Amino acid sequence: MSYVSEALDTTVRYTGKHTAVIVVTGDVDLHTAPVLRAEALTAMTQGARHLVLDMAEVDFVDSTGLSTLIVLLHAAQEAGGSLRVASVPERLVRMVTMTGIAELLPVHDTVAEALAVLDVAEAVDDAGKEGVVMSATASAGRGADVSDVSATAMADHGVDDAVGGTGQSR
Repeated sequence: MSYVSEALDTTVRYTGKHTAVIVVTGDVDLHTAPVLRAEALTAMTQGARHLVLDMAEVDFVDSTGLSTLIVLLHAAQEAGGSLRVASVPERLVRMVTMTGIAELLPVHDTVAEALAVLDVAEAVDDAGKEGVVMSATASAGRGADVSDVSATAMADHGVDDAVGGTGQSR
């Protein structure tokens, strides 16, 4: 019997001028990874070049989910930013370290720890400027066509082909 994800929920919280925390809940797999990708790329088009993925509520990540992390890492780096993962559940820590993901992107025990590192970096870039805290939520349920969600979100926000989008280049 094959395993099919029920849903992936994401909540995006903008914590600074160039920083967003994406809370990920559920499984990141073949069926749901496009939702995470679309939400992260949308956050980047909104100015968040530093992303922190809060993985505390993630139950499962397959190879598509791992590939999505790599794609997002490269997209953030191309935007002059970074991608960090935080609160990775113990059951997923071994997978993150064995696959080498932990060597490519910083893994933090908590979101607060990841944000503290980013606050120092952002303070150097934008001394004295405050960010706006906003939030958005997206989810994909079983049977949802997440490829349409992904393509629409990327096209609507002008993500260029260099970061895997289908929209027009800026």
